[in-house]
Amino acid sequence: MTAASPDTPGERRQRQSFPSSSVDGLSDTRLVALVAAVTFALAAWPLLLVSLPPFQDLPNHVAAAHIAAHPDIYPQYQVNGFFKSNSLFSLWLHLCGDQHLFGAARVFSALVMAVSAVALPLLVLRFAGRRHVPVAALFFWPLVHGFFLSMGMMNFAMAVALSLILLVVLDRQRQRPSVRGGVAIALISGLVWIAHPFPLAVVAGVAAVHAARQPRWSQRVRAALALLSPLSPAALLSVVSAQRHLSKVEGAASWARSFSYQNPWEILLHLWTDASGAFTWWGGMTLVPALLLPVFVWRHSAAARAGEGGQTNPTVRAQQTAKYRDGHRASRHLFSGLALLLLAVAYVGLPLMLSNWWHFNCRLVPFLWAGMLIRLPAALPRPVAVALVVCALSFSAVLGIDYLRLDEDRAQFTAAMDVVPDRATLLPLMFRQRKTSTFTSSLTHAWGYYTVQKDASAP
Repeated sequence: MTAASPDTPGERRQRQSFPSSSVDGLSDTRLVALVAAVTFALAAWPLLLVSLPPFQDLPNHVAAAHIAAHPDIYPQYQVNGFFKSNSLFSLWLHLCGDQHLFGAARVFSALVMAVSAVALPLLVLRFAGRRHVPVAALFFWPLVHGFFLSMGMMNFAMAVALSLILLVVLDRQRQRPSVRGGVAIALISGLVWIAHPFPLAVVAGVAAVHAARQPRWSQRVRAALALLSPLSPAALLSVVSAQRHLSKVEGAASWARSFSYQNPWEILLHLWTDASGAFTWWGGMTLVPALLLPVFVWRHSAAARAGEGGQTNPTVRAQQTAKYRDGHRASRHLFSGLALLLLAVAYVGLPLMLSNWWHFNCRLVPFLWAGMLIRLPAALPRPVAVALVVCALSFSAVLGIDYLRLDEDRAQFTAAMDVVPDRATLLPLMFRQRKTSTFTSSLTHAWGYYTVQKDASAP
């Protein structure tokens, strides 16, 4: 018998880290599909428990679709069409028909989570590489059932997911410009605009930063033509949408006075709360990836600067560091460190409320998370990975419990449904906009159930 040779330090680190080499046997497509399927299932299964997800603004959207489908009952309202920003969900409900509004809303909620579950690993695959996808998945699961979905901001949540896919297509266009790629960018950006123009503005800004960073004017022009010209139709529509929004109702001269800023503590706190899709503190385990994400990004960046793996030979360490940096910089050309820094500055500098846009600067939080996800290491210590998996499973279980808990709140609010006459005029007095929810006000628009089921007035 011969004695087994001792493990080398590299083999010991591989055995004690996540992921294992088993992921190498999966193709890129299968890897993305597997990660997307798991994260989608963890986020979306509670949809099977309720007739309508307990998202804060969702009953308002459904009630608006019901009103639009019955102009004879609500002559005081006029539908102004669907070719406009922030109307993708309304168009979806219109196409699905008035008799299936609740089911259509559940399906759209599932679509938002499905697109998010696919977009996030695609982004990491493109900008960081396949070895980083399993690690990133341990951190991005809160974004699949994210804050904006829990708030019922259906259009914005879908626009964020689509914009991440748009970033992937744009980076391919950066590498190999083509007419086909330009057409794809124009089509996807148009869909993002119909959903919501804000994520489109972020993507255009990232592309503009890349074009401006080119060393020569000829290269800047080529980059602008390849990346920005396909975005220009949707960008022009976004400018028109913003101008019309800011000039309506309150007047163009007064909108700038309607703003509110966060204090430094709130700015840091919202980096977690505006990514987490938790309804109550029972879902607070999303705080774990929120805290660990910047820690491992920082450590990974420090390793890139110092060289990998404890090599004592300066020449070998310098070669490894140069190879490490070149490989990662090349894969992040479009979503550069400068672009991420500018997003962070904008997040700190923009107000929380502008005009009647609430959570204005917080809409940058998903993009800040995305920028950090592609800067994670390719492996984690196994205990950290296990802890993150436990958090994801626990959050999924709590999500189902919270769906049922908030649906019971809804049932109590609508307990008078049977005694309310059809087409009644209601004036709901909402002294409390929540009962058991913590991070959302789930009863704010619960009057919408009376509008849909009793053709009651809309306050």
